[in-house]
Amino acid sequence: MKTSFALVLGFLLGLSLPAALLARDLSTADEEYRKLLAEDDALMQDVERLPERRSWLTRSMLRSRMRRMEAEYRQFLSDHPKHARAMVAYGSFLCDLQREDEALGWWKKAIAVDPNCAAAYNDIAEAYGSSGRAAEALRLHQKAYELDPTDPVYRFNWASTCILYRNDAHEVYGWDTDEIFRRSLEQFRKARDLAPQDFEFSSAYAASFYMMKKPDWQEMYEAWKYCLDQPLQTNDLQRVYSHLARACMHLNRFKEAKTWLTKMDAPEVQPLREILERNLSERTAGKLQP
Repeated sequence: MKTSFALVLGFLLGLSLPAALLARDLSTADEEYRKLLAEDDALMQDVERLPERRSWLTRSMLRSRMRRMEAEYRQFLSDHPKHARAMVAYGSFLCDLQREDEALGWWKKAIAVDPNCAAAYNDIAEAYGSSGRAAEALRLHQKAYELDPTDPVYRFNWASTCILYRNDAHEVYGWDTDEIFRRSLEQFRKARDLAPQDFEFSSAYAASFYMMKKPDWQEMYEAWKYCLDQPLQTNDLQRVYSHLARACMHLNRFKEAKTWLTKMDAPEVQPLREILERNLSERTAGKLQP
């Protein structure tokens, strides 16, 4: 009985120890990966803050930091050759350096390692979309949001590509223009709802109505009204007021339009306010049809 128990215990420990070591290795890898991303983000923020005209010394120091960052990515990937997320991040780093072909290669490696890596499909799609391959981009953006339906960026990118490249969308899906707009707006709205405090998503959804031949002005009004519940900067808030005023004019709600225009009190929007007030005066006088 003792011998049997010892054998079983030994067998169980033989199984559990490698699993524990693997979990520890994965935890360590993820911690190193997060540090790598933080360093990359800090570097790119510093690059953006630097003036366009940089001294020789500044450029030299920047190149040195870039080389060190690339070396750290390569070392990490050498130590963790199946870390798909790191491959995606390294590809993005290379893309920032305008080394697009190399970036594409790493994103494709990420998919080879992990066919469910939504970020890799998304990044390849963005590269294709910016190089005239919108039809392929649409398919890959769709793949990304199907793999990760909770990430608003993937839906937003698909909708943006679909609504901007309508001929390609027709080629891929066979939809007419009205259907393309309907499907795009649906995904813009889903992206907004997944990130309810992000003005970029909510304003994109609201602004998309302007691209339609016959906008649903009430839906547009509701979309811009939604933005008021977000933490907006002053200029964004003033922008929202202007769009609400426009929508109200088209809905023949002239009194409400005037209320929104009154809220446009920032100095930088006064030229726009004057234009909208003239438009409102003409509409109320019957000179323009809504």
